[in-house]
Amino acid sequence: MSRTDDLRIVAVRMARREARLNRLIAPDQPPGVICPPAPDVVVRMVPCPVCGAVGADPPFDHWSVTGEETNLPTLAVLGCEWLTPRAVLPMAVAIERGTGPLAYRTRAVARLGGRDLRAVDRSETWADALVDGHGTAGEVGEATLPAVTRARDGDLRPMFTGPHAPDSEAELNDMYLEVRLMALAEEGI
Repeated sequence: MSRTDDLRIVAVRMARREARLNRLIAPDQPPGVICPPAPDVVVRMVPCPVCGAVGADPPFDHWSVTGEETNLPTLAVLGCEWLTPRAVLPMAVAIERGTGPLAYRTRAVARLGGRDLRAVDRSETWADALVDGHGTAGEVGEATLPAVTRARDGDLRPMFTGPHAPDSEAELNDMYLEVRLMALAEEGI
């Protein structure tokens, strides 16, 4: 199997995982009940080595951005990344259930740490327990959020490995988005 074929298999698995997670419903938000969109989380803004963005407002008003140690769950995000509420739903559900890790990061932040696509895929498997009916996600350390992100300023096109994916991944990103769309349809979403 070629390296390209291997990366395609990984990207398909990641796209299907994200689609499956989109059917989650927060435990405290049954249909017709509107509550805050997520449990309290501290956002750690990571300066972007590509565009230089150092931070922005967190995805939700009740989330805070701080560099101080806290007992709250944390989410590391590039300073230029924009997350939808749906993107953080798996994290919110895992926190509310008490079954997930307490430290999360986006795929772009995971890749800053030198992780290749296969390693990023492995660091997302904690979320499979949410839809597979397993009790806990196991010990994963800092978990990767299985979701596309967009650039906060500029192109709003979803990128599965972050807002500054290399041009060499453009075709892989297109395939990811197509597979995710088909998988969402299969899930009835």
